[in-house]
Amino acid sequence: MKIYFFSKESNQANAKKIQQDILTFFKNNGLVVLSNLLSVNAAEEHLSFEKMDGLVIEGATSESEAGYLIALALAQSKPILYLMPKGTLLPDQLKSLQENSKLKKLFLLHYYSERTLSKYLVDFIDIIETGELRREVPTVKFTLRFTPRADRYLTWLNRSKKYKKADYLRKLIDEKIQADEEYQAQLRQSDELDK
Repeated sequence: MKIYFFSKESNQANAKKIQQDILTFFKNNGLVVLSNLLSVNAAEEHLSFEKMDGLVIEGATSESEAGYLIALALAQSKPILYLMPKGTLLPDQLKSLQENSKLKKLFLLHYYSERTLSKYLVDFIDIIETGELRREVPTVKFTLRFTPRADRYLTWLNRSKKYKKADYLRKLIDEKIQADEEYQAQLRQSDELDK
């Protein structure tokens, strides 16, 4: 997969660390990353989103170039992850994207902290891989009891991989749903009957 990552260059140590963390995360997960932070020539020569799978913008500051990239990605129906540090005000031009029912399916906006950043990046990769631009919002409450061993594993997973227990279990169930051929065939059959 190929991602374009945009962020305003900064001299602040914390901003540089966040930018480097994002770049490292994508590279460690096997994605090809193009970015204005890596090399101006490479970024300009591959600016077409035709062969890219998504756009990630770290939006600590509002930039006109970010608006251009968003428009370019939306024109080609590419998913966009717009990350803003917690406590940052949402720029007016982004409010209209969130209010538009068609565009908000492609435009994901999250307020991050150092602790939650990797979770949003994992979710974005998952969305691109599965082709689901908007996953269902969990609404059904379900009580589940675990053995202490299973709980220790989920707690370890949360600490080491930054997965919340419920998110991890939802992801496992979603993967099982996609892999269950009998269930998928039944869904296709009921969809055809509805037509």
